[in-house]
Amino acid sequence: MRKIILKYPVLLLIVLSIILGLLWSLEIEYHGWRGLIWLSYFHLSIPIGFALFLVWANTFLNLDWIKRVLINVLGIIYGILIYYSLMISLTYLFVGGARGFILVMETPEWQLNIMRYSIFFILPFIPIGAYLVLKIFRSNPTIKYLVFAILGIVVSIPISLLLLEIVDHKGGHDLINTIKSGMLIPFWVFSIGILFISRKII
Repeated sequence: MRKIILKYPVLLLIVLSIILGLLWSLEIEYHGWRGLIWLSYFHLSIPIGFALFLVWANTFLNLDWIKRVLINVLGIIYGILIYYSLMISLTYLFVGGARGFILVMETPEWQLNIMRYSIFFILPFIPIGAYLVLKIFRSNPTIKYLVFAILGIVVSIPISLLLLEIVDHKGGHDLINTIKSGMLIPFWVFSIGILFISRKII
């Protein structure tokens, strides 16, 4: 399996990205599509997808077992921090109804705006964090591909909006549905994964 991944790194990264997007989408469908139900439960597709990504990413790490364990633990911790940061930001950005009214009334406007729009600061730090973790362990990705990774995550939003409109997505073609549909996930996974294989494709 390792030989296959190393032989076709970009192709298998694309396949993995699509699979993780489908896992998220299937879980959303299972729990129900309506409203903001998706913000009320822990998504099993996140740890499952993260574990699959780590298995794939470890193929490209030339480290002894101690450093390999450390880099994976650090990656997991960083992933958890990003996950909860995103969920808090998304909750403030999209929550409505009585719960949303209470949040708005109890939170100062400046703090509410920070919480709502922090997502646009969190997203670029996903590849930046991965880059720094790799740097710490001297598995140096190229800075050029860090730029590509950041751009990939940023442009994934308008591209996903366009794709949802083209396929006439049942939930509509707005920001919240780029996330609920899982359309963003393949772009994000590919953007982060490109850091691990950058030395294989330059």
